[in-house]
Amino acid sequence: MRREGVSVADFLAFLDASGLAKSDAVMRAGSAFRATRQPIDLVIRELGILPELDLVRAMGTFLKLDVLDRIPADTTTEALNNLGTSFALAKAVVPVSTHGARSKLLVADPFDIETQDVVRFCLDFDFDVEIATRSAIESFIRDAGSGSVLGEAIGNDDAAIDVDLQRLQDVARQAPVVKFVSRVIQEAVDQKASDIHIEPEQASLRVRFRRDGLLEEVERASLSLHAGVVSRLKILARLNIAERRLPQDGRLRIAVRGQDVDFRLSVMPSVHGETVVLRILDRETVQLNLSSLGFDVEASTRIRSITARPNGMLLITGPTGSGKTTTLYAILSELNEPSSKIFTVEDPVEYRLAGITQLQVDPSIGLTFASALRSVLRQDPDIALVGEIRDRETAQIAVQAALTGHFVLSTLHTNSAVGAFGRLKDMGIEPYLIEATLRGVIGQRLVRKRCQACHIDDHEVRCTVCGGSGYSGRQTTFEILQMSDDVRTLILQGGGQAELESAARRNGMVPIREHARHLAELGVTTFEEAIRVVDLEG
Repeated sequence: MRREGVSVADFLAFLDASGLAKSDAVMRAGSAFRATRQPIDLVIRELGILPELDLVRAMGTFLKLDVLDRIPADTTTEALNNLGTSFALAKAVVPVSTHGARSKLLVADPFDIETQDVVRFCLDFDFDVEIATRSAIESFIRDAGSGSVLGEAIGNDDAAIDVDLQRLQDVARQAPVVKFVSRVIQEAVDQKASDIHIEPEQASLRVRFRRDGLLEEVERASLSLHAGVVSRLKILARLNIAERRLPQDGRLRIAVRGQDVDFRLSVMPSVHGETVVLRILDRETVQLNLSSLGFDVEASTRIRSITARPNGMLLITGPTGSGKTTTLYAILSELNEPSSKIFTVEDPVEYRLAGITQLQVDPSIGLTFASALRSVLRQDPDIALVGEIRDRETAQIAVQAALTGHFVLSTLHTNSAVGAFGRLKDMGIEPYLIEATLRGVIGQRLVRKRCQACHIDDHEVRCTVCGGSGYSGRQTTFEILQMSDDVRTLILQGGGQAELESAARRNGMVPIREHARHLAELGVTTFEEAIRVVDLEG
């Protein structure tokens, strides 16, 4: 029986409420558990809060699981040998079976549901979970392994680690896991999803795709697949498959229908196990030109007049997921000529562009946006793209680069184009430097386009192209602010957003809310979608 609904915190509260342990001892155990993430039975034993046998009996009472004081002498070890003694020893679990009885898994830490799933998947049979003391389990495993080849690995840390890793690798290569991962990835690419979410829950493994900016559940699979799927993806991304306590990030490349597709992998621990997000970086489906993104001739001309300057800075603003990076790449693709030296500093590098030197930041080794940009400026660049200006140091270096003859492109998290001025001031950039370096700002969002195959308003009519949503694909809705004398004067005088927007409008800027309304009037999107993405009354 699965017990995902209860947590270690619930058990500690039970110890406190039942009087089995003092409140201060329970608090110390909770703090130590959160700090070390060691199994709770080890934490309580090392702190001397409860004797080992009393502890497992308390866990049995709390979880309504049987407690085995002694492992029967007639227990067979075939399942243990199949599982691997070093894995069993490291996790303090032992599968046991006696003649005529249902198989059992003895565990010292009944809260470690993920290990139970790994065992269930490796052995391919179900079992009842019972609790035993860690010392009894370890003693049984050592006795079972003594004199055997597997037993020689016990006590050798390196060998134990190797066998544990091999077990995880074997699970990841099981046919059901390989087929599941391949099928989900192929379906996501076919459906033009941007992200794949694989999330363990109490009783199932949920799979969701993000299409046109919205998450949709596409499948609920057996939870027994979870450990193998995560290990499979970690192996493909060259991550540490044995590390399940810390978040990990990586990249992988998979051939889908004969085309190589890049993916960015994020793995993060959760109460039900590791959750996975795959960002699909399909270069074939991304059109890196302004017109395909929704910028009309007039807008593209305004952008090109900004980037035609030999120096200065162009910023793109908007929330996460508003297409800022894609617009940057489209602009960069137009600027990519043999006569220009172009560098990018990104986190991460999402698309690889020929003829451009791309650098991925790595804060763990001190390679931040600021330090990377500082190094790039020593490489004689004409154009530098900084994935995001996040802090004062990066902002200052970007401004210095723009002042010293370079053209800088970057993004900011602000709600509007005119909001970029205040954000830079908040980062410590003086108004006279903003006025001197900034050439323009593009504020943008992404709206879903009406499905051209159906144009349906009745969503009960299911279109095979859009799946009945009424939308297929997305395009940019935007505002383009070009610097003018009026705008520069207001920046120096500390003008407010309303004044700055009025000055920008006099210089030709169409506010994003008006552009979104125009797209709805043309039938490119709907008023409902425009209102969802942009405040039309703002």
